[in-house]
Amino acid sequence: MSTATPLGGEKDEESEKKDEMDDDTMFTTLGEEDKSKPSVAPRWATRVFAADCLCRIIMLCENANKAHFDLALARSAKLRDPKNDLLVLHLSDLIRMAFMAATDHSNQLRMAGLQALEDIIKKFATVPEPEFPGHVILEQYQANVGAALRPAFSQDTPSDITAKACQVCSTWIGSGVVSDLNDLRRVHNLLVSSLDKVQTGKGSSSQLYRESATTMEKLAVLKAWAEVYVVAMKIKKEAETKPNKSMKNGGDEEDDYGTVDELPPDSLITLVQPELPTLSRLWLAALKDYALLTLPAEFASQLPPDGGAFYTPETIDTARLHYRNSWAPILHAVALWLNSTGFIAFESTDEASAAIPNPQKRATSIMLNPAPGTPPSTRSLQEINKDRMHLILGVSIQFLCSPRPEEPVEHVTSCLQALHTLLDSPCARIHIAEDQLLGVELLSVLHRLLLTCNPPSVQLLVTGVVQQIVRAAQDHLQDKRNTLNEEDIKEKDTSTILGEGGESGGLVPGKSLVFAAMELLMFILVRHMPHLSMKMSDSPTHISNRTQLPEESARLVAATVAILSDLPTLCSPAGCMTVLPTVLFLITQVLKETAVKAMGNQVPPPVTAALQGLKSIVTLPMAMNEEIHKQWTKLIRSTLASILEYSQPEASKPVLDEVTMLTAIALFLWSASTEIIGVQSLQNGCMSRFKTALNSSDPWVQAKCYQLLLSVFQHTNRALSTPYIHSLAPLLVEKLKGVEKKRPNNKTELLAVQEGIKVLETLVALGDEQNRVQLLALLVPTLISYLLDENTFSSASMVSKELHEFALRDLTRIGPLYPHAFKTVMGAAPELKARLETAVRASQASKAKAAARQPPPTVHSTPTIKLKTSFF
Repeated sequence: MSTATPLGGEKDEESEKKDEMDDDTMFTTLGEEDKSKPSVAPRWATRVFAADCLCRIIMLCENANKAHFDLALARSAKLRDPKNDLLVLHLSDLIRMAFMAATDHSNQLRMAGLQALEDIIKKFATVPEPEFPGHVILEQYQANVGAALRPAFSQDTPSDITAKACQVCSTWIGSGVVSDLNDLRRVHNLLVSSLDKVQTGKGSSSQLYRESATTMEKLAVLKAWAEVYVVAMKIKKEAETKPNKSMKNGGDEEDDYGTVDELPPDSLITLVQPELPTLSRLWLAALKDYALLTLPAEFASQLPPDGGAFYTPETIDTARLHYRNSWAPILHAVALWLNSTGFIAFESTDEASAAIPNPQKRATSIMLNPAPGTPPSTRSLQEINKDRMHLILGVSIQFLCSPRPEEPVEHVTSCLQALHTLLDSPCARIHIAEDQLLGVELLSVLHRLLLTCNPPSVQLLVTGVVQQIVRAAQDHLQDKRNTLNEEDIKEKDTSTILGEGGESGGLVPGKSLVFAAMELLMFILVRHMPHLSMKMSDSPTHISNRTQLPEESARLVAATVAILSDLPTLCSPAGCMTVLPTVLFLITQVLKETAVKAMGNQVPPPVTAALQGLKSIVTLPMAMNEEIHKQWTKLIRSTLASILEYSQPEASKPVLDEVTMLTAIALFLWSASTEIIGVQSLQNGCMSRFKTALNSSDPWVQAKCYQLLLSVFQHTNRALSTPYIHSLAPLLVEKLKGVEKKRPNNKTELLAVQEGIKVLETLVALGDEQNRVQLLALLVPTLISYLLDENTFSSASMVSKELHEFALRDLTRIGPLYPHAFKTVMGAAPELKARLETAVRASQASKAKAAARQPPPTVHSTPTIKLKTSFF
């Protein structure tokens, strides 16, 4: 016995070494004497490991160098250094390896191959083909992908492989790579065949695998269809917003030659549409199952004793995991379907069963009845829609309350997109507006989500949902106000009670939609602009500096400000006075901190939103209410005073955008009444800012100042515009007269002069007839001073010549408008008349020379046969 043990150990070691040598034959080079020996294929475990390594390589390359996924960059890098080895150059090898693995006889290797194929599609779907603009490099592998997927949908394929193949199908269809309609139909037919397996129900006699595997496969099929439907609706929506190309092409078939490889935008939704009646029932059944399975343990008695549509009581624990992986795209698809049908889809149990011909499938259709045990005839469409709304909102709120850390962010985005889509429907908006506590709860849940979920994309989706909730409440409140007749208003004065706040103006936390929205919006603002918090700004270590927000943050702040400005419309007049000080403070602070000079004089989104918000608040109809008018006036005056203070020119604020502040001031002048902003101190402050802008060294600021002044001078209320004309017109004339000595050197300076002349012309038009001569005596000499004489014209700069042409055109246009006054002015100054006549004669001579140099037009004979397509 003592000698037997070592011998056995030696044999085991030899067998292990032999196995290692078998694997090594695939990855090492044999010596010359070993080439004659037969090669041994690697075992399935080794090949699965190789496929996993392939996926890992793709992931590592994604984080290493973007040239790995850009064919043009990869080719140029290869030319610079032949040793450069980039992943995109081996795409054909990647596709071939994934195809071989996905079609192997080993189930484990097939799973690894499908995963590799999905990774390849995701990473290379958007990589353009440099040689064929408008195409991507994966288009040439459409047949390979279809052939790799087809075996996974055979009847004897294990459920997990079919489930994975469905996921790859939806990824492939949704990637936008497929440009051939036949290839799209082939992949679509695979999903159609898998949908037939879903409809066989739990009682099928051909059970080859355990119930949990069947649940996984069916949910994977429904998830894949949901993802395809979401992509199809997205493509359809984008196509509807784009201009129609066929109108531009004239409708000729020959004109579509260049786009022969492009799929029509409605091709995908056309393929999905026939399956929607079945899919919608199955999706709703899956959501109902998921809602029941997520109930706490104390509500276990509410679970159906026979299981759900896709699980049995015995497999309930494993089924939860499969539902958790599939519910989010299904929720989004159901929301899209309900929104597209307008909540009018209604089918009885008998109709649903008739749509499924196989008797074995009746069990599934019966389970999809919205209320089992209740005759369909006793349930109205409104009741069914209410149940659907509660189902979708319940699933969404339950998930958003406490998303698990391991939940992918895609589930969060799908849930938020589903809520946004749902609230696009009038039926859903009415439902959530009538039940205010439901809206408050949803806002509280979204606020809680923001505390734990940081991606800006999620925050932007949250603001979209909040905006939908606020708009639903606005529409509902407006409908209430419209239904009140004059007698009700006279008897009860209901208009002062309608809206949050009532007569007292108090907002109750936990019950107030406006309060919940302000909490959430304030959180977003402080997250991206911390200095808005008083605690932060009062800190001794805080340094306030204006910096431009990142693009995503700027969009978020703009969306938040837009919602903030809508909140006062949800309140009664007294409630409006409760929230308005906070809303105005936040909007003016955002304006102050984001009004930063940008490259190219671009206006940041938060600035646009803040200006629009101020305008909507200043023009609120409820400002005319007698009870709040006095307090309202004080608030608007304080807001304008704050903006004037912020716009005070200081050496410490060199990056302040004067144009934005001037626009805000002009906005108050346009929108508010003279009674509110006619206070002398405010008038003086506004005039001072305009004077500062007119004296600015930046021609762009001068040009915008002239444009804003033009709108102020043209105000219909002469009592408002007259003080500004008397104060600013002399400085304007002085600046325009100074142009003769310092002519413009660039396009921007020329634009400033032209805008100033437009203001002066407007003043002439606004003046009375008896003052017309005096006003023209200011305008006409200024324009004539811009004219060049014959000696300096040829050597003048292009901008100076453009100013000359502009002045000459204006003079020839003004003369016929005011002939008597024009003759009076010209007669009083003979030197001006002579200068103008000289310029007119020179212009006419120049036009005559140009006409003489132009060759006579050649007359082309019309061809007798007109070609439909031009080949030149």
